[in-house]
Amino acid sequence: MLSLSVPRSSRSLSPAPSRMSSSIKSSASSSLNTVDSARSSSSDTREMRERGSSISLSPRSIIVICPQLTPSQIAVIRKSWRHINTKGLICVLSRCFQRLESSCPVASKCFMSANYSLSTTANPVRTVSDHSRFLLGLLDRIIDGDYEYDEVRDIGARHVGLHHEFGFSTTELDRFQEIFVEVMLKQDGIKQSKETSRAWRLLICSLIDVFRDGFEHQMRHFRRKHSFNAHTQYFENIERRASLCPSRKASLNVDTPFHARKLSD
Repeated sequence: MLSLSVPRSSRSLSPAPSRMSSSIKSSASSSLNTVDSARSSSSDTREMRERGSSISLSPRSIIVICPQLTPSQIAVIRKSWRHINTKGLICVLSRCFQRLESSCPVASKCFMSANYSLSTTANPVRTVSDHSRFLLGLLDRIIDGDYEYDEVRDIGARHVGLHHEFGFSTTELDRFQEIFVEVMLKQDGIKQSKETSRAWRLLICSLIDVFRDGFEHQMRHFRRKHSFNAHTQYFENIERRASLCPSRKASLNVDTPFHARKLSD
């Protein structure tokens, strides 16, 4: 009789030790690689943020009075400024004030008067030549990033004295802005490039806008103060008149004369 039984091969339910150890090692190494890559990525991100913050905080990277300028526009302004900032530029700026003087009677009165001042204290910036030199230094500091917004506003505020004496107003500022833009955009180093011309137009308009803001703010302050003083004076006059006139109550308390006519019984 034939035996149909086949020898039974043994099966182990546990994986081979060598395969298990290799899979554990590969998973561990992949985990370490993931951690290392995450750390390097985090480090790179932190470094980029620090670099970006250092750039944004640098005073050379912006022009404070004109924050809408892009970095490329700031670069072309500074490049063109180095080209045109020569001894002849003072004559160019003088031409701006001379044209303002000839086209605006109020500005002409301001420049022709030798006794006017821009503030309550003596101010050395009076003539066309004085204004040209001052504007040249102002532009140099603004373009270099060394001038604050409030400083330009204060310059505008100090011109309120001209309003009281000669009627100086924002009309003259608007006219000067037009002349300033027209003259500067004709300069070599600016007129050759549309991008440079556009950047300079933005800078000049922003400069005059900040100047005008300071002027108008000081005008509003003066009007409020003047209005308050007028109301105070009005009530003081009322009180003074009341103190000089006898009151109605006092007049009613006056004794009747002894010889007044008596009514019959």
